[in-house]
Amino acid sequence: MTSSTLKPRQRKAVLMTAEGMQLRQIAQELNIGYTTLLSWGRNPAYVSAVNEALQQLESEATKELQQGYGDAVKKARELLSSQSESIALGAAKLILNTMNHVVERRESAARWAEMSEQMETMEKRLAMIEFMPSAHDVDPAQGSIEASSTPKRP
Repeated sequence: MTSSTLKPRQRKAVLMTAEGMQLRQIAQELNIGYTTLLSWGRNPAYVSAVNEALQQLESEATKELQQGYGDAVKKARELLSSQSESIALGAAKLILNTMNHVVERRESAARWAEMSEQMETMEKRLAMIEFMPSAHDVDPAQGSIEASSTPKRP
């Protein structure tokens, strides 16, 4: 069932929900019962449509923010040379804090990659250890290692 199978009122409710309207307000606006609206919320197609609408709104908001980011940086740089010391200081703090967040993200990503590599190496070593013969696999009389069909855990 897709969002196209929803009734017109349900599609309106989906948009209102995604925009953050309160459920009672949506029910009143659409002239439906509150319990009816709640029952729609148990419909997988309705829930899916709400999630899609939320993702769409988030995507649009992210694009808007990204488009304004360059202007915000330019403005902050202009404010660095403000005659007002407090405004210039505020702009400097904003720029430094933003750059610190960028650096922290990069460092976190690098640490994550390094830790992932270490985990992979450790998993490979553990796999090798699990299949290595242990002391009780050695027959002292023969001085040889007995074949073991099951892996040994340390």
